[in-house]
Amino acid sequence: MGNNARVLTSEQRPQFVTHYNRSSFAFDHSLHLLDIFDVPQLVAMSGRLPDQAYYSTADSVVSDGWKHVGERRAPLAQTLETLSETNSLVLLKHCEKDSEYGGVFRRLMDEVVEQVGDELRSDLDVGRATLVISSPRRVTSYHIDAEVNFLLQVRGRKLLHAFDPSDRRILTESELEAFYGGDSDGARYKSDRQSEARVFALTPGMGIHLPLHAPHWAQNLDDVSVGVSLNFNLRSGTRLAKLYKVNNRLRRAGMAPASPGVSAWLDSLKLAAFDGASHCRQLVRHRSVKAALS
Repeated sequence: MGNNARVLTSEQRPQFVTHYNRSSFAFDHSLHLLDIFDVPQLVAMSGRLPDQAYYSTADSVVSDGWKHVGERRAPLAQTLETLSETNSLVLLKHCEKDSEYGGVFRRLMDEVVEQVGDELRSDLDVGRATLVISSPRRVTSYHIDAEVNFLLQVRGRKLLHAFDPSDRRILTESELEAFYGGDSDGARYKSDRQSEARVFALTPGMGIHLPLHAPHWAQNLDDVSVGVSLNFNLRSGTRLAKLYKVNNRLRRAGMAPASPGVSAWLDSLKLAAFDGASHCRQLVRHRSVKAALS
């Protein structure tokens, strides 16, 4: 398979259109047929993107959150070369900027946008590609993301546990507020709700879509796992983020704010307050810088 070959088949487009950002779904791809995801190529790519790696060699369990990600006990190249012997997780971000293989990731993102159509295209702010590389049996802890996600498995096997982001018994409003208030582990794993997860057995050539805020965690099986995570920031997501940030401040002040979408009038008021406060902060920073230079 050449690097310019199509990865997603048009026959799958109806499920992309129907389920996008509503529910998790599996799809097929051919990205795993490329040879750019073997360890030597990954090590070389990490050298070309030295400031885009975020990795951990610390042990992790499902309820840990992201507190250990970033703990490094070995250099990045060594971590990649010894994946089969350790318990490591590597996130190599912005692969679309790679000087050698960036075109592959950019075309792949274009294909996903094409599959979904106008609902994604008209709402899209920015997209990026992240390589998710991890050791055998490594757990990727429970978390949510501020983007919609398409994860394509290209090496190894893993079990991905995905939850319904609209179920407030699983993901509460206060957890979303905490997440957007700066707590990356704002979403808390609830073991008593584990049975409500959809479990996808990912193998090379299989992908999974995760809607915005869909809680999820993963368990690698017996091989090194390599996946490509396509993350798309949405303008509608930025609007939601602002509302949750305002609600977080209101809740910390002892109030019980209405959830986004309950009242269009209240949402507009909160957005105006957020934008006004942001503008004031920018003015203060600008004047501080100007005063320091004068």
